[in-house]
Amino acid sequence: MIEHQGIITAISDKKISVKILQQSACSSCHAKGACMAADSKEKTIEVTNVEGNYKLNDLVTLECKESMGYRAVLWAFVVPVVILVSTIIVATSAWRWGETEAAVASVLALAPYYLLLYFLRHKMAGSFKFTIKNNH
Repeated sequence: MIEHQGIITAISDKKISVKILQQSACSSCHAKGACMAADSKEKTIEVTNVEGNYKLNDLVTLECKESMGYRAVLWAFVVPVVILVSTIIVATSAWRWGETEAAVASVLALAPYYLLLYFLRHKMAGSFKFTIKNNH
């Protein structure tokens, strides 16, 4: 299970909004002040079909299956890299384009992919389910 600590920021019928601090893996490093790679962002996660008694500003833990994390990595990183590399290979070998044209084509090939992700965002959000538990 993947877990994130968060604070409840809003409560409606069967939906709770939880603010979490998403940190990069190196955010706990002692040299993060001098490094540009360390970052953290606040994210709001909406949890639906919640059972239990929760109040605003409660400290809670969000949980999700590890497979959801792998699926997110697949859509966010693996598929775009495959598109980039395959477009470069096809453009340079099959179409005999130069490196510059192939690089531009590979970046432009990502546009339809990200557009498709944008249009499917609500459907994909439904497949990423978080559960909530109280820290008391």
